Amino acid sequence: MLKTTACGFGSLAFAGLCQQVQAGIPSTLVQRHPMFPPRAKRVIFLFMAGGPSHVDSYDHKPELYRNHGKDYDFTGVRFGTFGKKSKRKLMKPLWNFKQYGQCGQHVSELFPYTAQLVDDLCFIKSMHTEGVAHGPSTLFL
Repeated sequence: MLKTTACGFGSLAFAGLCQQVQAGIPSTLVQRHPMFPPRAKRVIFLFMAGGPSHVDSYDHKPELYRNHGKDYDFTGVRFGTFGKKSKRKLMKPLWNFKQYGQCGQHVSELFPYTAQLVDDLCFIKSMHTEGVAHGPSTLFL
């Protein structure tokens, strides 16, 4: 599973290149100057299959506290079938969150040392999928 999901990060660029070649579009890999001087020199991509949930680590969801224990109907949601049950109870995070750093990033009490470094980290929160089941959702990475 790690092979099929963690490789998704690099396959984003590869898929774009393949589409351009098939369409006969000239390469866009000609060296261009960036719009602004880059600050990052390296990227560390952490993929934790089986690791802590984003909802229990860095992705604070206040609505989950308000809706804890309420039924949610997954009927019609892509990959939302859980056997014969389509309704599941929502669950709040198991750990408390606090905001850290100048950026105000929420971090759970699971990561007290990482919380001290939030201004030096990049949190990508723009990736999303319609899938709600973990297996299919990680394939969309």
